[in-house]
Amino acid sequence: MTEAVIYSYKRGDKMEIIIIFMLWLHYLATVMWIGGMAFNIMVLRPSMLAIDQNQRPALGTTVLKRFIIFAWLSIAVLILTGIPMAFSRVAIEDIFSTTYGIVLLSKHFVTLIMILIITWVSFVLSTKLAPFAPKPNTILILVKTNLSLGILVLLLTAILKGV
Repeated sequence: MTEAVIYSYKRGDKMEIIIIFMLWLHYLATVMWIGGMAFNIMVLRPSMLAIDQNQRPALGTTVLKRFIIFAWLSIAVLILTGIPMAFSRVAIEDIFSTTYGIVLLSKHFVTLIMILIITWVSFVLSTKLAPFAPKPNTILILVKTNLSLGILVLLLTAILKGV
């Protein structure tokens, strides 16, 4: 098995500064997306018990529509920063032959599933498909699934740091 080619830069090098900035944006987008789901499930939903039962669906729908905008913004930032950062760490020919590359591909596969779930939720909740919208419990299950997958992505990221 060949070793991954790890690219490095001199301290203060222009490329190092760009990579650090992209890493910061990547972390920020991750916090927005995964943290937003955690906030929704662990703070917002339980707190909705304090308001009138008839107001809960309107609030839930408003929050979800607003959150979806931030989720898509996060996805765009994750893609735009993640691809160049990945290739700054490992050569493309080493992706399938190194532990780092395999863990990275696993992380991206899980992230792709998360993107597919948010895509489905986004389009089901759109105006055109509103009659086919699932019950709130289905959406909650999807958000919990995505949060669980997001936590798995964080674990895979931690593993990458140690490889």
